[in-house]
Amino acid sequence: MTPLRAEFLIFIAAVIWGLSYVFVKEGLLFASPALFLLIRFSAALLITFFFFGCLSLKTLKWKTWKRGLYLGTLFGSAYLLQTYAVNFTTIAKASFITALVLPAVPFVSWFLIKKPITIWNIVGVLLALLGIYFLVDPDFQEFKNIQAGDIIALCSVPIWAFYLNYIDIYTTEMEEDANTAKMLMLQFLGAIPVLLLVTIIFESNIFIAPLHPDLGKGFLIHSPDLWKYFVCLGYLAFGSFALTFLQTSAQKYTTPVKAMILFQFEPIIATVAAVWYYQDIFDFKMGLGCVVIILAVIVSELGTIIFARKKN
Repeated sequence: MTPLRAEFLIFIAAVIWGLSYVFVKEGLLFASPALFLLIRFSAALLITFFFFGCLSLKTLKWKTWKRGLYLGTLFGSAYLLQTYAVNFTTIAKASFITALVLPAVPFVSWFLIKKPITIWNIVGVLLALLGIYFLVDPDFQEFKNIQAGDIIALCSVPIWAFYLNYIDIYTTEMEEDANTAKMLMLQFLGAIPVLLLVTIIFESNIFIAPLHPDLGKGFLIHSPDLWKYFVCLGYLAFGSFALTFLQTSAQKYTTPVKAMILFQFEPIIATVAAVWYYQDIFDFKMGLGCVVIILAVIVSELGTIIFARKKN
């Protein structure tokens, strides 16, 4: 595979993931967030089993099982918070706030493996905070413009950062019995119990009343537009399976820097799709916040590289 083709595939992956925010928002009209993800990841797991078979998991060592299931717990928790965020705020805010995971990764990396933090990482975080300020446009006296989804999206960022760091650590130290397909299966298996537990406790009225009226609707099986749900489910379930392999297979043929830049199109595509499909409000200040957040990601990731080149 040529670098140009790999970069094109990564761009396509970013576009598909960007559009997935609309499918998530639409799917949440029919099911509560944890239940929606539970069905989505169960379907994705079945698709993965269909292509690769579940019998191969029997050969895995216990260490590989533990790592895969732990990744799945982080994966499921981060996706759950992101999905709640989409349910309670605009797609633009949810997608761009989630993009802050890249400036957060170096700080988690320092916490886990003591990898040094650069001045550019710090500048990136400061720019990210400024970007959030413009994007959310908070009224600090009455907090009118801060939505629950904005806070939930921000809470998902450190979990995504831990997940990405552990993905890097575990794939570098991958056992001989493991590969991408098996680790993906284990991640789905690890995420499903988390989602099932949250569905039963917080969204089903079995133990406690839902924290929000939207969370108690369960699954609207009698809706005349139920076909829309299955379209969303099909798009997201197959995407969860296919795009992971698309990214994994293509990214090794290009540089991490180029891949990171290409993935910045994800929140941009998500915002454009939301403004077109839902007529979401997107004013100048929000646009400025989005630009500053993208700049924060680029500075955090590329600052050291650019400075080193100029120095040489």
